Amino acid sequence: SERGLAARLAGLIAERTGRAVRWRAAGFNSATSGQIRDHVLPNLSADPWTHIVLAIGTNDTKNFHSVPRFKKEFGGLLYALRAKWPEARVVWSPVLEFTRAPAMPPLLGRILEIRATEMNRMGVRLCNERGAVPASRLPITNPEAGFASDGFHASEAGYRAWAEHLLDFVMGNCAEVR
Repeated sequence: SERGLAARLAGLIAERTGRAVRWRAAGFNSATSGQIRDHVLPNLSADPWTHIVLAIGTNDTKNFHSVPRFKKEFGGLLYALRAKWPEARVVWSPVLEFTRAPAMPPLLGRILEIRATEMNRMGVRLCNERGAVPASRLPITNPEAGFASDGFHASEAGYRAWAEHLLDFVMGNCAEVR
């Protein structure tokens, strides 16, 4: 979508660099790391992408995948991306803060937040080990504006804020998270 994360980020990069940006979004609703690794990545042509942004881990967390499973699937995805696009800057946007999602029942939000913290810790470790850039977690300052009417997915304003947050990580102007 022209209002989604990829389009917003491409627009910001073009604005910042003054150059045309060619972009592509790949994935599907509710996809987990393993599904992206196994079903999306093999079907992408090896176009010479310079930057790859991963918004992955939220579905692994909400589906109660274990940390070892996430390590295997997300870690395998990072290796596969590095093999297919060895020169690309790969940036990972960590799992969102579940307790901030308006539709999330408070107790479930707290349980998922404990899991998200563990997933993010593993994701940062894998990125640092496998040549990817872990972004800092998206700060959710205005949940009412940042979430869509379903109270879980990003709204147009939420995608804009997310793209703005990731821009410096993508452009290489941010200290990496360790």
